[in-house]
This record gives sequence, C-alpha cells and structure tokens, in this order.
Amino acid sequence: MKEPRIGRLLAVILGLIAVVAPIAAATVTIAPDTIQEGTPITVSVKGLPDESTFMIRVEASIPLDSSGKYSLSTNNLQMPFALTGGQIDIRAENVKTANFSARMGGRAVTIFGDAENGLVTINQPGDIPQGLITYITLEGSGADGAGAVTSSMDLSGKKVGATDADVTFTVNGFGSGSVNVKVYVDGSLVATVPASTPTTTVPGGSSSGGETTTTPAADETLTVSSLDDLAVLTFERGALSGAGADDLTVMVSNRAVPEGWTALAGPFAILPSDATFNPSADFSITMTADGKDTSVPYTILGYTGGTWKPLQSRIDGDTITTSITAAGEYALVMPREETTTAVTTGATTAPTGTTTATETNAAAPATTPVATPLSLLCALGGVAAAGLLYRKMP
Repeated sequence: MKEPRIGRLLAVILGLIAVVAPIAAATVTIAPDTIQEGTPITVSVKGLPDESTFMIRVEASIPLDSSGKYSLSTNNLQMPFALTGGQIDIRAENVKTANFSARMGGRAVTIFGDAENGLVTINQPGDIPQGLITYITLEGSGADGAGAVTSSMDLSGKKVGATDADVTFTVNGFGSGSVNVKVYVDGSLVATVPASTPTTTVPGGSSSGGETTTTPAADETLTVSSLDDLAVLTFERGALSGAGADDLTVMVSNRAVPEGWTALAGPFAILPSDATFNPSADFSITMTADGKDTSVPYTILGYTGGTWKPLQSRIDGDTITTSITAAGEYALVMPREETTTAVTTGATTAPTGTTTATETNAAAPATTPVATPLSLLCALGGVAAAGLLYRKMP
C-alpha cells in the first residue's frame, strides 16, 4: 500500500515546484512603428515585476527655427505605475541654453542650464508618481551655426504597481526632425521604434522616387557618451555587429566592483549586450578633478563572462582608455586602501597602519559572494514541506 503514498508525494512536489517556478520575463512593445508629431504612442508592458528598473528614453533631432530656438515636449504621459527612486535625465547638444520644465500632478519643476562646449545635462531626481505627467519640456537656444539640436530625455526608476499596463504619451516640437523611443528594463534594451531621419544629399548618393538616399560609410567614426559625459565609446560603423549604431547607449550600472578595488567612475554599461566590435572599439573614462592623482595606478575593470577583469589601459591626461571587443560593464578603479592591524605577540604590540596595494599586474579578486537564488530556496523549502506532508500521510 506504499504506491499511493508515493504518488501523492510526487503530486505535492510537482505542485510546489509549479508554484515557485520562475516568472516569465517581461515583454514590452511600442506602437505605432512610425512616430508622428502629436500622434499617441503606446508602450505596452506585460509581466513586469515590482522593483524592476524601468526606463523610457525619447531621443530627438530638433531643427532650429528662424530665430535659432528649439522646443521638444512629451505631453499627457500616463504612468500606470509609480517609479520609486526615480530620475529624469536631460541631455542637449549643439545648444547655448537648455531649459527643462515638467508638471507631475500638482508639482511643477523648472531648471535653466547654460551650455559648456555646446552641451547641457540636467538631472532631476525624485519619485515619479502613478498618474498623469502633463508635460516634460526641453527648450532653449541653439549654438551658433547649428542647424539642429540633438537631445534625449530619460524617465527612470524602480517600478511599483500594475504588472500589465500601457504607458501612453505624445511627442511634439520635432517638426521635420526625427524622434526615437527606447524602453529599457533592468538596463537591457527591450523595445525601440527606429527614428525616421530626413534624407540628405551627399556626393555618391543615389536617388529614387525624387528622394536622395545615402549609404553610411563603413569607416565612419561614431561616438556614444554617457549622460554625464564621463564615459565615451568610439568605434567605426563597419566594426559594429549585433546591434544598430542608433541602438547603442552608455548607462550607469549599479553592479558593485570586486573587493580590493574602489570605483572612481562607473560602472558604465554598454547596451545592448549583444553588440560586438571587430576591429575593437575604444572606451574612455574621464577622471574627475578630485579623483585625479598621478601617483595612483588607475585601471579599467571589465565585467564579461560573469567576472570582473583588469584590462590593459592607457592614460592620456585626465582620460583613461581601453580597447574592447564587446558590450559589457566597465569601471574606472584604483586599488582599495586597507587598514591593517599587526598581530600582538606577548608584550610587544605593533602599530596600526594604512597600506595601499600598488602591484598593477596582480588581478583583483574576480568573484564576489553570490546569493542563493530565491527560486532554489523556495524549491528546497517546497521539498521539505512535501516531506512533512509525506510523513503525515496514512
């Protein structure tokens, strides 16, 4: 009479495993596939768990008007969930000034920025509430001689609320320019609507239907920068595989560097993660004024294949550069200062001092403690519970 008990035990175990099985990854889609001025845009999100990092990026090329002004606005943004620890990041290039304003519920924010070398970056931290964001506007004056302004608006934070929902909004002000919408979940690009870029006439172009089209040169050198402009990726268009040049982005990552190192800038994540470079690309990180010290052996760590590894780097002034062949996470680091206390023997006590590791060829610990996966703990708990039920079965 043991077979029925074994069968019931297996049924209990299978039922518990089904309960603790991993949740399917979130899916995100964007409609329509072509963005028009004032046309509603819908970002449909399904299966997005709480505490996921969610970010919408609106990139645009904005022509200047006859007076050299520009204006781009995201309007009637309906947020079906809240973003805690949120932030709005604005970047504008080829500008003299950039003025940011937003209204979220009853709260209004306005920030004015003057350009440095044609660039303005604005960061506005704060929780982003569920509900209507009436507008997020970027406007100002273009740089002398500029024909258009390149800008990006990032809305990000930890998602709290509905698992399945639609984010809706419109974009206005880009006129004959172009707009691209991208969505990231936990730092990975999950959906994008390609920008519609006006055609241009250049020598060697071919025309069709009255429009002139061009084929980008494979040896064209492109750069992608982080929002704070500290990290810059430089590569040839023809070297890139696994992603489009317009899809590449450099974002701040929250991954911790290993013990033995102190992060001075970053880590920065190059996304999407499938991007590769052949020949290699250059990734440069600029040291801040308070972090620069010629006596310190700076280096760049790269996180690929699940471990951090020191990379061969070269220093030029306040910039350190390494060559990379694939997307990943990279950080500017220095050896960590450690306080050590000598062992006391008998009545002799050695003084406490501070030592700094200076051996640049020795690799730092490549691994960090890994927490036991939640699903494994749940499964083990489920098996234990099943054992208790088994013992109580007649």
